[in-house]
Amino acid sequence: MEILDEIVSEFLVESYESLDQLDRDLMALEETPDDRDRIASIFRTIHTIKGTSGFLAFPLLEGVAHVGENLLVALRDGELTLTSDIANALLAMVDAVRSILANIEAGNGEGEDCYGDLKETLEQLRSGEAVPAPSAEIEVEAVVKELQPAKAAAKPAAKATAEVGGRKNSALTKNSGKASSKEEPEDEIVEDVCDSSDADEALAGNVDSMEAEVESRAVGKTSRAKANSKPSGNSGNGQGGSIAESSVRIDVHLLDKLMNLVGELVLARNQIMQFSQHSEDPALTAASQRVNLITTELQEGVMKTRMQPIRNAWAKLPRVVRDLSHSCGKQVQVKMEGADTELDKTILEAIKDPLTHIVRNSVDHGIESPKDRVAAGKPAEGTLLLRAYHEGGQVNIEIVDDGGGINIDRVRAKAVDKGLVTEEQAAAMTDREAV
Repeated sequence: MEILDEIVSEFLVESYESLDQLDRDLMALEETPDDRDRIASIFRTIHTIKGTSGFLAFPLLEGVAHVGENLLVALRDGELTLTSDIANALLAMVDAVRSILANIEAGNGEGEDCYGDLKETLEQLRSGEAVPAPSAEIEVEAVVKELQPAKAAAKPAAKATAEVGGRKNSALTKNSGKASSKEEPEDEIVEDVCDSSDADEALAGNVDSMEAEVESRAVGKTSRAKANSKPSGNSGNGQGGSIAESSVRIDVHLLDKLMNLVGELVLARNQIMQFSQHSEDPALTAASQRVNLITTELQEGVMKTRMQPIRNAWAKLPRVVRDLSHSCGKQVQVKMEGADTELDKTILEAIKDPLTHIVRNSVDHGIESPKDRVAAGKPAEGTLLLRAYHEGGQVNIEIVDDGGGINIDRVRAKAVDKGLVTEEQAAAMTDREAV
């Protein structure tokens, strides 16, 4: 039971990572529909999720992935060419898989939704039939519900119970919440950051490998020790033979505990340093200096374990922009600068929600329609730039679009209408104060 619990947990974590990569790959595939290598990579990822879910007795998840896999086979073999409808359906399949995984994490089995409509759409596309386009409102609702980070995402991960083959299994719960996707009306522009033009790995295993892992773990410590004793080609330098062997996942709770212990160690270090300053014992002075050096390096090392590139917070934004711009009838490209800029994990989790909110408003309110942009002498396609950089010991994050900007008069009128300021105060405001 414990072995299966651990495998389910690993499957969930790795599947989520695979889904995030699938989002990016599918959107990139829209730009280069003939990229056979990318299609093959997407197919392998879905095939692995399908195979492993079947082994772990998740029939609904297996069924959804299977229908999507069939469509990908047609794309891979050149029977079909990627269209907007196919891309939308495959992205909807990714969202469905993500939703099923969330239900498993929460201990609700695979959920009650059988995704019949989605399966039918995927089958129709596989056979070359035309499918009706989904309404913009439904599309945006689904996208934001699945992709918009929740404020609860910064809370520590907890353990939940998942039903696997009629048995209760402990599964790792990721910090992925669901937030309301209701679009803000234009009249609420004063409450939103409507335009920021002025604001400066996939799962690698398969069913056979998972079965082998269960057997290997069930044999016991002796067999595992024997397996680990086999020499490797580069064992002399102490490094593994693959990228996967060179990294390890660490629970956030453990990192938090290490941070607290290092904090206590720093306090103890300071007391020892103060004491040694009033001592004439050279041995004590040397020892205290050594403790000071080691503590400083340890503190820096633990801090680095919590640092993550800001691209982790930006990863889902291109998908949000893509679906929202389609529903609004706009053309928007996303550019990123400084994606390797690192921030503490807690800060990254905390800013995901406001970043998503600002980006959505830039697409919804800031960037004009292609017709209006062309009339104004602009390219039909708008640009949304995400930039992060270090300056003065701080990390600055800018979200810049080339839209029409904020209608200052509307902001003033709305502020007066909501009773935030009087007409006299609004009239006396500078444009920057109004914004």
